Amino acid sequence: MASDGVSGTERVIFSTDRADRIRSTLDAYARARVGSGIEEVIFRAGRVDAVWAIHLSDGRDVLIKAHRQPVDLTARLATIRAQRVLSAEGFPCPAPVCDSADFEGLILTTEALITVGSHTDARIPEVRASLARGLAEHVEMLRAWPDIAASAGPGPAWCRYQDGPWPIPHDPIFDFTRTPDGFGWLDDFAAAMAEMLRQGQGNDSAVGHADWYVGNARFDGTELVGTFDWDLVAGPEPHIAGFAAAAFTDGGVATQDLPSPDEVRAFLIDYDQARTRPFTKKDQEQASAAVAWTMAYNARCQVAFLDGPPPPGTALHLLSDQRDAYAAVRW
Repeated sequence: MASDGVSGTERVIFSTDRADRIRSTLDAYARARVGSGIEEVIFRAGRVDAVWAIHLSDGRDVLIKAHRQPVDLTARLATIRAQRVLSAEGFPCPAPVCDSADFEGLILTTEALITVGSHTDARIPEVRASLARGLAEHVEMLRAWPDIAASAGPGPAWCRYQDGPWPIPHDPIFDFTRTPDGFGWLDDFAAAMAEMLRQGQGNDSAVGHADWYVGNARFDGTELVGTFDWDLVAGPEPHIAGFAAAAFTDGGVATQDLPSPDEVRAFLIDYDQARTRPFTKKDQEQASAAVAWTMAYNARCQVAFLDGPPPPGTALHLLSDQRDAYAAVRW
């Protein structure tokens, strides 16, 4: 993104193609809700939401995220509360700076800017275990706050199997209304996995990070020291673990590839070992179904823009050959 240009995401959210107007809006927000104006823009990013890292006039560095509408405001406020609880207890997530989210028709959230740690590769066994342990730890920590789980909702589109086989996609650039010829098997597979997950919903509702993968984490060696891009998903704990296991390798320094069935199994074993009580066989079946449905969702996004064979390591390529193996991960 050019420093003086406006991204498509920013244009949609702020209804302008002028970066100075966006900065003026965010400066007004920062003065009103954060307590200090913008001195310098450190960086801008984001594809679904617009992210601005800001150096404030009072010396603080913060990250302001402008969320693409529509936004479940109740779920967004639950995420703010979860981050505040976790950061206060020493978990490596950014502390919220502002407890409100709505501002002049926009949904804006602000958190401390984390600069510690570095990217790494989740295929390193110790990193994979650290990532799995971090997920298990914060899921367990948030059990003490059932009101957060009650407000968090079903999470972003890639967690919404309840709307299966396909929910409304997380980004309007994807078209799920018509399946191209030759991919009916993907619809059938997603529908079967969604039905398994619906049958396993039960009464136990945990809550955890809905997009937990190595690209949203930073490490000091193999120690997890920072986590980002917090959205919550509430539901059975095996589902939360499965959502993460389906994509935990994505965004690493070595590869963008998604995990193989064996790597999924290794992550879920690490997760299970970090819990206070092991998953039952039924739990394992549900975690595996969550893996398979999440892979199918990612594959469906790729189908929307497919031009030729799917690239190796993508969800569509992996499911084309190994969908039964993902649905049958056990340990």
